[in-house]
Amino acid sequence: MDKALNETLASLPDNTKIYPGHEYTKQNCKFLVKVLPTDPVKKLQSFAENNKETQGKFTIGDEKEYNVFMRLKDPTVQKATGKTEPVEVMGTLREMKNAG
Repeated sequence: MDKALNETLASLPDNTKIYPGHEYTKQNCKFLVKVLPTDPVKKLQSFAENNKETQGKFTIGDEKEYNVFMRLKDPTVQKATGKTEPVEVMGTLREMKNAG
């Protein structure tokens, strides 16, 4: 997951639009705001609350701003997980998200 997000997808141009196969943005925002309560996360949450679908509305550049799985070296994310090594941060984030 780390390689797919932080090497493969992160290497795409920032203006590359995202078309996820499933609409989980509203659900994901509930988790994101707990781990990374930044302005980009709050803007995403507001957009998701006011729009039925988000496919094609955001880019790789946007994802880099609010996707905690793409911000493994962010001090706020590391503090939330208690980890600093990126793969451990990723694993802990996944456990936290799965736990609700």
